[in-house]
Amino acid sequence: MQQNNRQLTVRKSRIRIPDTFWSALMIIGLSTLPYFHDIITDPNGLKEWVPNFGLENLLTDSNGYILGFSSYRVFLYTFLIFLFATIGWAGWYQSAKDRVYCHGLLLVLLSGLYQLALILLNLRRTFWNEPTQKLIMLFVFALVLGYFSMKKHGINLRNVLLLAPLFLIAVLPFYHDVLTERSGELRIWVPNLGMETMMTDSDGYVRGLGNYRILVYLFCTYLFAHLGWIGWFFDSKGSRFRPFLLVPSALSLYHVVMIVMSWRETEFNSPSIKLYITLVLSVLLAFKFYYNNKIPPKTEVLTENKDVGAL
Repeated sequence: MQQNNRQLTVRKSRIRIPDTFWSALMIIGLSTLPYFHDIITDPNGLKEWVPNFGLENLLTDSNGYILGFSSYRVFLYTFLIFLFATIGWAGWYQSAKDRVYCHGLLLVLLSGLYQLALILLNLRRTFWNEPTQKLIMLFVFALVLGYFSMKKHGINLRNVLLLAPLFLIAVLPFYHDVLTERSGELRIWVPNLGMETMMTDSDGYVRGLGNYRILVYLFCTYLFAHLGWIGWFFDSKGSRFRPFLLVPSALSLYHVVMIVMSWRETEFNSPSIKLYITLVLSVLLAFKFYYNNKIPPKTEVLTENKDVGAL
């Protein structure tokens, strides 16, 4: 019996199905939070195609206010931007638990959670929303968290310099209350450097907004959100979903740029433009992720045995 051995070379190339597909999809979905109010509402209320589940009626009091806000649209806008920001800081804190500055990140996260609590518990016009009280609470939290951080990592100038800026960032959600009165004027003790006058146009608008207080509020809120998401991106090296963190980071930066450039009343602020940006970024990152996670072609050598009978 004569045996012939024939080797067949089979080249197989397959694509790895990303384990983080749902995480990436969720991150992309979260990117719509800063403008979700524009998607489902207009100045008159819910859009016609949006099903009414009665949430607006449930939250409306006898005076027509929704948890202290003038309309459901304004409530959604404020709540969702702080939710968006807080999720970004929560993600950064989770990815940096072993870092020296993790306790500082927790302080900023607590600041975001506090703002959400004020909204949901309708405490925005109470003692608990006064800037002095919030500064005192933040300072106490900073001392406690700083103590635990220094106890774990030691006291030195580098650690202090890492933690100190995070306290200032934690103040951003209510920095407008620190600088200005509810009426919009600067507080008496704040030096007038002429910024408000420089940014006010002939119609009395400050970068397209009603007053300087609103400008500071919007700018600081979106900056607060952007810093959390971009920090999470830089501190999540090794995570497969990391590239997709660029989507919310880019969207929050886009809002900051719109405020600075006074584009809020232009087409650049339309929900369709922002949705297109979200989709285009997501598709580009998905392609990049797809090709970067290809398993290289694998060569398998298979031996095929054939028995040939001798005549």
